[in-house]
Parts: sequence; structure tokens; C-alpha cells
Amino acid sequence: MSKPFFLLCMVFLQAHFPLPLGAQGFFDDFKATELDTEKWNILNTKWGENVSKESHGGVVPENVYLQDGNLVIRGLGDHYTGNIKGHGQNTKVGGAISTKKKFASGSYEVRAKICPQPGALSAFWTYYYENEEYNHEIDFEFPGRNQYPYKPEDSDLNWGLLSNWRGVADEHQNTADIYIGDQTDGEFHLYRFDWYAGSEGEQPRIEWYYDNKLIHQSYEHIPDHAAEFSVGIWFPWWISKSDFDIDYMYIDWVKIIPFD
Repeated sequence: MSKPFFLLCMVFLQAHFPLPLGAQGFFDDFKATELDTEKWNILNTKWGENVSKESHGGVVPENVYLQDGNLVIRGLGDHYTGNIKGHGQNTKVGGAISTKKKFASGSYEVRAKICPQPGALSAFWTYYYENEEYNHEIDFEFPGRNQYPYKPEDSDLNWGLLSNWRGVADEHQNTADIYIGDQTDGEFHLYRFDWYAGSEGEQPRIEWYYDNKLIHQSYEHIPDHAAEFSVGIWFPWWISKSDFDIDYMYIDWVKIIPFD
């Protein structure tokens, strides 16, 4: 059996028969009463702020909880006046979790309803950082239609940003800003990327899928370092105004199938 065919079989089987908790891969369907903190870190921090453009309040644990068999991540927009405290301000505050274990090449899949606000960034990403030259990252983010030249007013949830990085400068990354389809139809959708770090006879690449349909491939600046996998909402300066009070992202399950 060829390696590509074997990997295709593994992805198909795991899509229909999720991994048991003790297996090599990772699966969480959030059916417990509380988030499993042996699997997940609940983030309490702030990153990516550009105060000359727009400030935000980071991510806090209060915006992460389980309800009705789903992981719920709450976003607090510009009109929020409640008691949850952010970092530096109490508006534009999101939530995020990351795996405690680091994963490398593999298939990363999330079944979710993203936050239906173009002023809140719903994201699924890997992240490993040592310095400005050694930043390994893969992103699946919404909304899109807001890359250079930056026009936040054009942010559109039917578009997505598909990115990969091996540094922090523009010449160290690839970003596709593409139309994907209706993200606010009230239905759960499948968001997946397959990360091939490369080996003998295999080209390094990343393949992004939406509802099991291949939508983009990248062949340059492919990460090769194991990284944490994160899901969450945050408020970067380069998307629309967060013209709302409170809204949510719902995640049914997260699955990671490591490749050899």
C-alpha cells in the first residue's frame, strides 16, 4: 500500500470512527461538564495589538466554557458593558484554548459554527515561536477580504484567510484570502487542514478543506516544528469594527490525526 493511499484511508476512518482517548492522536467532543484541563490550556493573555491602529482586550478564561455538548467561546464586542475584565480594556475581549501536547504533521479538523460577526476573528491555528525568524504557524481564520491593502470595512465572513508562516515578515509567509461560502447559515461546518512537513519522496505542503472539499494548497514556507493547536476568538485591528455586544463560536469537536 502506498503511503498517500494509507494516509487517505486513515483520514477517512478517523472521520467516521473518532480516535479513543488513549490513542496516538487527539479527539475531544466536549461532552463532559467541564473542559478537560489535562488536554487543554485555557489562555489568559493578549497578542498582536497595534495601538496605532486599534487596541483590544485579549482573551480571558471567562469566555471559554462547555454547554450542551459543545465548547462555547464568547466574544465581547464594542458595546459590551458587563463585568468580564479583559487585558487593558473590557471590550473586544475573546477566548481561546490550546492543546497541552504539541503536534507536527497531521490532519487537523474542527466541526464548528464560527462567530457570525465580521468584527470578531474566529480562528483555528498551530503556533510555535522562538524568535522573529523562527515562527512556525498555520492558520484557518474568518473573516477574510481584509488583507493588504487593509480595508477593515470589507471584512466578509464568507471569505477566509488561509496562512502559513516560518517567520514573522511578509517574505516568510503565504496567505490566501479566498471565497469559501456561507458561514452564518446556523449550521455546523468542517474546517480542516492537512499538514505535510515533508519527507523522502513527499513534497512539503498544506492542504485546506471546507466540508471535506479541497479549497487551497500551499507549497512554500511550510512549518516543520511541532506546535500547539488552538481554537478561539480574538479582535485584531485589521478586521471590521466589533459593532455588537456579545456573540459566540460553538465547537462540536476537535480531532488531530498525526501523520508518520
